[in-house]
Amino acid sequence: MNIVSERKYYDSRIKKIFTRQNNHKTSNLIILKDENIYYLTGFYGKDSGSILLIADDDIHLLVNFIYLERARKSAKNKNLNIACYKKNKFGELVKILEDYSFSSIGVEGKNISLTGFRKLEKLLSGQGKKLVGIDGAVEKLRTVKDKFEISKIKNACKITDKVFGSIINSGAAAINKLSEIELACRIEELLVRNNSEGRSFDTIVAYEKNSSMPHYSPQKIKVKNGLILMDFGCKFENYCSDMTRTIFTKNKKICNEFKKIYDIVLKAQQLAIENCMEGVTCSQLDRIARKFITSKGYGNNFGHRLGHGVGIEVHEEPAVAMENRAVLMENMVITIEPGIYIENFGGVRIEDMVIVGKNNCEVLYNSKKSFFILD
Repeated sequence: MNIVSERKYYDSRIKKIFTRQNNHKTSNLIILKDENIYYLTGFYGKDSGSILLIADDDIHLLVNFIYLERARKSAKNKNLNIACYKKNKFGELVKILEDYSFSSIGVEGKNISLTGFRKLEKLLSGQGKKLVGIDGAVEKLRTVKDKFEISKIKNACKITDKVFGSIINSGAAAINKLSEIELACRIEELLVRNNSEGRSFDTIVAYEKNSSMPHYSPQKIKVKNGLILMDFGCKFENYCSDMTRTIFTKNKKICNEFKKIYDIVLKAQQLAIENCMEGVTCSQLDRIARKFITSKGYGNNFGHRLGHGVGIEVHEEPAVAMENRAVLMENMVITIEPGIYIENFGGVRIEDMVIVGKNNCEVLYNSKKSFFILD
């Protein structure tokens, strides 16, 4: 895709921000979150300390000297003013704002410290400008993906699928030579070899009873015959994937004990996928999977939400959870990942990413999900 084609997506997003700001307390906005700046401009610097200013009909990007060249080369907007700061970014921001006469400006409340807010508030008060905390202005836009984003997400998922296939095709004997952390490193190596920008989060490899901890960190524990839970994903052009599969190697006695749990989790996921479509609320979708797991006697063993949005960040809005009444919309990308976890015994989780459609959803992975024992 050429720069002109890309630019239309970024310019369209900026226009939406201009339009939607009228629903907030102010018509001007200071954006601090790197992912939100990337979404609106195409420039991404992790922990960069950058500022995107939307003021009246103007947009300014303020970056540290370290990121100046990258910003100039990667920012896509047609009318973006890029400036540099060396130390005092709020001081430089206030200098830019001297040219504007409006009386109030919003700042991303969740992405600024209390100390930072008070400092900026004091600086702006000297210009007669009021600083207002605003949350979710950009995140709400990011929940519904455009074609440009969906293309990148699909590529990330294809790489993840391919890597899982490579691990499985290597066979149980090869897997059993590795420790949890070695298998995690092998997965991450394959993600890079298959044209990703690396992992989208810390890879989880949990062997046997360690799988009862949903966010387990892999250790130097040998992966022998039995249950292995793998939760991993990659980034492709700054967009994430996220997939979990629970597999079994050879040990039929252990596998038979887990098959019942596995089949319950798989059925719960299938029910949720079948009901995932525009108009369904996040709480309704969570309830469908949770109700089935509860009916089988494992409700207390499913302690996390059903899923979450995925995009520039691996965990985004919407939260697919019982307490979230937000309505799913076409082209939202979410995970569906029910699980059952039994302390000191083990756990099963099966996770797919899906694109929400008008009457159904599109599952983005082809990796095998039915119960099987790897030889």
